[in-house]
Amino acid sequence: MLDDHLRENLLKVDPDRYRAAMFAQSGTRERLLVFYAFHAELSKVPERVSGPVIGQIRYQWWRDAIDEIYSGEGVRNHEVAASLTQVLHERDVPRYWIDRLIDGRERDLDPTPFKNIDDARNYCRRTSGVLMQIAAWLCVDEFNEKGVLKAGESWGLTGLARSWKYYRRTILSELTYETVGAAAHETYTQARTDLGKLPEMLVPALAYAGLVPKYLSRLRASKFNPDEDSLIYPVLLKQLRLMGVVMRGFI
Repeated sequence: MLDDHLRENLLKVDPDRYRAAMFAQSGTRERLLVFYAFHAELSKVPERVSGPVIGQIRYQWWRDAIDEIYSGEGVRNHEVAASLTQVLHERDVPRYWIDRLIDGRERDLDPTPFKNIDDARNYCRRTSGVLMQIAAWLCVDEFNEKGVLKAGESWGLTGLARSWKYYRRTILSELTYETVGAAAHETYTQARTDLGKLPEMLVPALAYAGLVPKYLSRLRASKFNPDEDSLIYPVLLKQLRLMGVVMRGFI
């Protein structure tokens, strides 16, 4: 469904989800990649616009496009929208999840700091958590929604910790690096317990959550300075970890 250009871009901007999706069967894999490409469009809006108002207009454009998809009014001339239409109709994805995802990503336009760790958790549930729920829906008919939401939340919190040097003076300024990392670890542990062994067909939607403990261990390394350093996690090691999740069935 995606052309080579979109695939290459997705691998560049969202490599962990992309590589996890590669373990799915062909039809499911294509659906996952299309939806991740849609999410990439949403997540990159703040970087592509000159200010919040323009960003809000762009998010509204996507809301209107989703309205048209669900109402059957037609498909907008956009490289992702046509494939997204097919995916949403094939799997009858609940509309409210799409709305929550767009609303969650729109928060990225606002530099106001999270008030506390619970505020950050809520943001991660509405973005990474909802995205993982939708991905799970694209793979199977039934799954542990609470556990999947927690797994996505842990991924989002880990992402905030990984991005500490970029956001420590804006949205993360009221939190500590240690608090964010501890919340990510706690939520991952809860998710792993809640989910247990995953059904084989569900694994590609969740496998990248299995990278969380490895990311966190590297973020806690004594030589790592979160205020200045960028985390290095070699692709080969990540691929081996993903393969382990696929073979064992546990994130």
